[in-house]
Amino acid sequence: MPKNKLSRLLITFFFLFMASISYGQGLQIKGTVKNAAQQEAIPYVNIGIKKKNLGTASRPDGSFTLKLQAENQNDTLTFSAIGYNELSLPISTILSGGLTTFELSEKTTALREVVISNKAPKIKKFGTTSRNPLLYGSAETMHSEDISELGKYINLNKKTSEILSATVYLRSIKRDSASFRINLYKNENGMPGERLIEKSIIRRLPLTKGWVTVPLEQYGLVVDEDFFLGIEYLPEYSNHEKYIFIYGCALGGSFYSRKASLADWEKGVGGRLAAYVTVRQ
Repeated sequence: MPKNKLSRLLITFFFLFMASISYGQGLQIKGTVKNAAQQEAIPYVNIGIKKKNLGTASRPDGSFTLKLQAENQNDTLTFSAIGYNELSLPISTILSGGLTTFELSEKTTALREVVISNKAPKIKKFGTTSRNPLLYGSAETMHSEDISELGKYINLNKKTSEILSATVYLRSIKRDSASFRINLYKNENGMPGERLIEKSIIRRLPLTKGWVTVPLEQYGLVVDEDFFLGIEYLPEYSNHEKYIFIYGCALGGSFYSRKASLADWEKGVGGRLAAYVTVRQ
């Protein structure tokens, strides 16, 4: 074999070999998410590739690590946080530029005043206030540093309502408590859509009592449309379990969930989440 032809074969083999190593090892993006104006760390930012169930959440100090496969270098990474504009960047740009700091700009929203005009408001509950003790589900994440979120459709009968609290049935045999974020989403064609209210509501909830209530009156949450209540588990970075807890259910209806940051919501039928809101109408 001619020497120059052998050299070309060796070079080709070398690049194929390196490509296979790169694919096998995958990609990794590490960085910190900050407020663009104050340069302060933003905790629990949802970071992921939309529609691919692949993501993570930033730690309390704003840092994150996301492991990807080689084929993801052609995808776009999105950063989403309550009160901030979304940031989307091509993964190839992040890698080639060695980007490690990601700045989010605060979202400017006009406050819409909604007034409950009823002179004698009533306290009501909307959702599912009971459960079937033989029916439950298990909440899991795609990997241990990502979120898991449950959704519950809330129909307010077209009445303006002040949300006083949210209640959900949660249990665990492995943990005494976990951190959750309460989200409110618009109803978009029967599925959770954009955030309805830009307020970060994070609470440490017990996983030993079953029914757990989160007081919300202090946040001034007043809505005049039906919505989806989101119960978002925030990852425990010292615990690498993907199984998190079980949730109560009632027979019949529909169920909504997602297992990764910015993933598409999935709808199940035959059971509904044991969760409800208490409102003043």
